[in-house]
Amino acid sequence: MLEKMKLKVAAALIAVSFIIMAILTPMVVAHPHHKDKHNRILFMAKGDDLDLSGATNLIIGSIKLGGSSALGTARVVFHQKFYDDSGEKYAMIGMLKDGLLVQTDYYFFCPVFMRWFINVWVVLGEGTFRTTDTDCDDLTYRNWFQITMPNTRGKFVSTPMLMFLSPTAEYCLEDPGSYPPGEHPEVYTLEEGGWVLAAVLCGIIVETPMGELVELPIGPVSYFTRYIEM
Repeated sequence: MLEKMKLKVAAALIAVSFIIMAILTPMVVAHPHHKDKHNRILFMAKGDDLDLSGATNLIIGSIKLGGSSALGTARVVFHQKFYDDSGEKYAMIGMLKDGLLVQTDYYFFCPVFMRWFINVWVVLGEGTFRTTDTDCDDLTYRNWFQITMPNTRGKFVSTPMLMFLSPTAEYCLEDPGSYPPGEHPEVYTLEEGGWVLAAVLCGIIVETPMGELVELPIGPVSYFTRYIEM
């Protein structure tokens, strides 16, 4: 109960501070190379999940950028719900308090959109999360994998977490890693804008089509509804 109250208070404080800053601060164009001009980033993503039909998300967070020798730290609170014909089927809520921004130029292949996202920011850390006591089996996740969603039996548990942010929504249709040094594929931008993924690493191992065993990040991903650099 205490952990639940802490999470609710933290989420409320972040939400209130974000709303205040959103009112007082003008919107600017986001780009990872602008980090030397700004000290803090506030963001919110509210709406449908980009990977799973029938799921809705709320992701609220902030990043405090470091100096020349450090990228920065991050906090995020997220809430995801699945629905079926009878109503709410499954829900997950989590919080990453002191994540470390470790990279701003990561790229990876997305099996949902079938493209390589580039200039992705990566945050890692230890957080807590809770799910409803629901067995959610045989779910097609990330458009590739059949998994069973985590079930914490309604209790908060600690786990490693990660967060991917794409402030510029840049992507390539070809693998950037397949090009020789100094050459790059053509870069495109999502019309919908940037997005954020907040996920837990809870021991769900899957095999990729390339035959690799990887731990699958589980959590909500949505387009930014607010993104502010300060």
